[in-house]
Amino acid sequence: MIRLIKLPVLALLILVMSVLIEKGIFSAEAPSQRGLSISKNGRYFLQDGKPFFWLGDSAWSLFSLYTKDEITYYLDHRKQQGFNVIQVMIPFNGGPGLKTAGTDVEGNLPFHDWDPRKPNENYFKKVDWVVKKAEQKGIVLYVLAMGGSGGSFVRVKKVFTRENARGYGEWLGRRYKDATNIIWMNGFDLAPWSFQEVAEDFAEGLRSTDNGAHLVSYAPAGGFSSSYFQDAKWVSFNHIQTWSDYWRAPAFVLSDYCQLPVKPVVMAEGAYEAGPEYPSRPITPYVVRKEAYWSYLSGGFHTYGHNDIWRKNPSWRESLESPGAKQMTILKKLLETCKWWQLVPDQSLFVQNASSDKTFNSAARSTESDFAIVYLSSQTSVPIDLRRVARTDRVTVTVMNPATGAKEDLGNFPSHSTQTFATPADSEDAVLLLDAKATFR
Repeated sequence: MIRLIKLPVLALLILVMSVLIEKGIFSAEAPSQRGLSISKNGRYFLQDGKPFFWLGDSAWSLFSLYTKDEITYYLDHRKQQGFNVIQVMIPFNGGPGLKTAGTDVEGNLPFHDWDPRKPNENYFKKVDWVVKKAEQKGIVLYVLAMGGSGGSFVRVKKVFTRENARGYGEWLGRRYKDATNIIWMNGFDLAPWSFQEVAEDFAEGLRSTDNGAHLVSYAPAGGFSSSYFQDAKWVSFNHIQTWSDYWRAPAFVLSDYCQLPVKPVVMAEGAYEAGPEYPSRPITPYVVRKEAYWSYLSGGFHTYGHNDIWRKNPSWRESLESPGAKQMTILKKLLETCKWWQLVPDQSLFVQNASSDKTFNSAARSTESDFAIVYLSSQTSVPIDLRRVARTDRVTVTVMNPATGAKEDLGNFPSHSTQTFATPADSEDAVLLLDAKATFR
């Protein structure tokens, strides 16, 4: 288990380190990638030299359980909604409450005799097709090459071992070295120290043939982060999974945000909308909104997921239009109105009532102190220190309902003042936009 730093201590650390970090002093040297790359300060992703806003979706079974026509429909729909990263597995072996033989819809296994040294060309031709189709639509695939729920491929089938992991990595790296829209996900959905040598052998093999062409991270089990490998050169960014403990997302993200060397942080797997397997049910659109706003305002990025999509339940088409998915579009459109890459977490905006756990309120301001975004995760009232947004003498404050995108102007206030704001009575949560330079207009 990674050690989480307490939030008040994190706030102080962030304020002390922010200037040095934003200058890139503590960032790791990033390799040259054909697709996405890492910003100089180590905080965010770049595509064609421009900031890339990661909004992910989990469709783990896309390679195996979806037909080509269904894949095209899915990718078109998610592209229209603003999703630009899709998380998918090569060997899909199911998950909680779901069992599968691991074949695709045409009956092909990814490997002959379940031996990674014998890739099944028929299976990987479809993977090739999906990679190309996604590339045409401007979508990045974040590909889990070895894992499966609970690491069953390692523990039960003994599929991936030290005897074959490096060679499998070399084969994948060679086959996809020219693909511009792949990120590799190492790991087994287990504690990061489980089968560590297998993961490292795979990473070495991959790097030896793709020559660092792609970003790589590690997929841990719920309650862990890939920051266990913080010093590993093959880990390009941190990948977090909270599973059912979704309220731990801001603490995880903030903790990884403060790790050195600096790397981007992705809350890649929280609780899935409508997921039936979590002890803390139900996972409503309200819950997935909280996960997302906590992630972005705590210094990271976020991947959404819906139970029907990753499993490919019969209702998957209808669930593409789920409330939670639509609200991710609202979130992305909001953040793309500002220079989101300049945001740094700043809990000092709250004079008090920052709260914790399921009612944690989060805040971030620009490095230029000309705008800030505050997320109120419940029905609450908070005093806000507008001096944190003191680029001009006055600050305009707007409240947005994150479920609908509806906005209401709350007024124009002196920047050197403390003002109290509340969640509207008809909203579960709220977003406050503190604007000193007409950023959100």
